[in-house]
Amino acid sequence: MPRFTMGDHDVMSYDEYLRGIRESYERIGEERLGGGLGVGEGDDELLGDVVTAEMGDEMGDEMDDDEEDDEEHPGSEAEEQDHAFNPAALGLKEINNLAHFGVSSHRPGNGVAELLSEDLDKYWQSDGQQPHLLTIHFLRRVEIRTIRFYVDYNQDESYTPTHIVFYAGTGHHDLIQFAEVPLTNPVGWQDVPIADSGGGADGHSLCCWMVQMHIKENHQNGKDTHIRGIKIYALDDQSLGGSTAACEPATHALSTDLDEHLGSVLAAQDRQDESFQELLDAFERHPISMSNFGDSMREPVIR
Repeated sequence: MPRFTMGDHDVMSYDEYLRGIRESYERIGEERLGGGLGVGEGDDELLGDVVTAEMGDEMGDEMDDDEEDDEEHPGSEAEEQDHAFNPAALGLKEINNLAHFGVSSHRPGNGVAELLSEDLDKYWQSDGQQPHLLTIHFLRRVEIRTIRFYVDYNQDESYTPTHIVFYAGTGHHDLIQFAEVPLTNPVGWQDVPIADSGGGADGHSLCCWMVQMHIKENHQNGKDTHIRGIKIYALDDQSLGGSTAACEPATHALSTDLDEHLGSVLAAQDRQDESFQELLDAFERHPISMSNFGDSMREPVIR
């Protein structure tokens, strides 16, 4: 027999709880009408409906409490998702500090500073025609392993992107598309697919100077867009499991090649110095006199 708790009552079976209600009704009836009001066996079904309604009310209250908790903590799911991504464990480091971020347009107070803030309640809001552009220009050539951006459909609705295209290159003149990201009611951090981009030792890195994000469409045909954060990661050679060990053989080979090349250059320079010295010695042994040349080589004379 299933047992349950109702309010402050002890845990009891359904029949025990139903019997207690019947006895309460009978006692109240006897007190008020001198025993003229009672509850018969035929009223069990009615009492069952009352109990079911009361249980439904309590369950509804609990569900409302859960919904209120969800409203108080709207980013809990996204926070759990972010905790699951551990850059250090993957041998990655954030390289946002190596780049200059620029946007095609923005509302006052909702620009690049808000986009790069660690506070996900802040965001970049565009203020212009589509597509909306986010341009990331690095100070040097980088080897990108992961690109992540944060969007929240629950909060932004029609400002949430549905179609984003990513480009990369050395500058504005040679940008090439490398990824396309469709989104449907997204909430949380989104990963841009860059595997098999061809860069790095394993071909899974994106090697470039510039990355550009084109937001082409929003949910519900929204005009402007919201992006609440973006992070870019590269391999961390200093972390455990980084690429330092893998790079050591290649570095040693490069150093050896450079030493051999430098040695050959110095040897060639020594040979050139010897040849030049021999030429000087020859001039000293056989000095050249202007008399050996014709009139055409003498100083001009005004006559």
